[in-house]
Amino acid sequence: MTTNFPPGVTLGKAGGVAVYAGPGGRTLYGMDMRTLLRDGADPSQHCREACAEAWEPLLAPADVKPNIIFPMGFGERGRPAAQSEYVQNAKAPDWTVIAGPQGPQWVYKGWHLVFTRKGEAPGSAEHEGEDRMVWNTLKHVPPAPKLTTPVDVSLAFVDGAYALVGHEGRLLFTGNCAEDCAGWRPLAAGMASRGLGNDWTVSREADSPQWLYHGKPAFVAEGTSPADLPAGAAVLRP
Repeated sequence: MTTNFPPGVTLGKAGGVAVYAGPGGRTLYGMDMRTLLRDGADPSQHCREACAEAWEPLLAPADVKPNIIFPMGFGERGRPAAQSEYVQNAKAPDWTVIAGPQGPQWVYKGWHLVFTRKGEAPGSAEHEGEDRMVWNTLKHVPPAPKLTTPVDVSLAFVDGAYALVGHEGRLLFTGNCAEDCAGWRPLAAGMASRGLGNDWTVSREADSPQWLYHGKPAFVAEGTSPADLPAGAAVLRP
């Protein structure tokens, strides 16, 4: 995740979520070109007429040469390359420029033409998901912290912050079970586990070894949402 933004782009909040903001502090939206493949051969040229009356493109400086073209890849004007391929392979930076209907226009993450909604108040996200999910606010996801974790433990961005997750993205949590402990499944450590640095240690007080994160017992939720946690539990965050 880059920390270099186009000129005039800042960080703000809309609906309690960190988003990118543009001129006047208005929330930036991405017009998702993938959802428009159903409507025409070149989604990059979609926002004209009625669309252009409601949405204002985030234009790049006039002298900036586009470095992306639909459906060719970033910097790939000589041979076909599906956009999904270069996005998945992280060949393109977060911010690129395409030749939009009104001139060179910023694109976020390879698929999202960037606009503001004309007349919308700063901090608003009123048009989130509009037009069958064509329009979505550009949410800011900070760089993930670098951690050493047990096998099958990784990070996910949950409710505006990173959280530790286990197999299949199940949330890890901590806390103290007061009564019904059926949903408190310990994050099991191997019999020979000796801890990982200063972050992860192993408790052998129960029948099976359990991982502790910063001294807190780690448990595995049934699902991927904080709503899946039992009463008295808290998401385990780095």
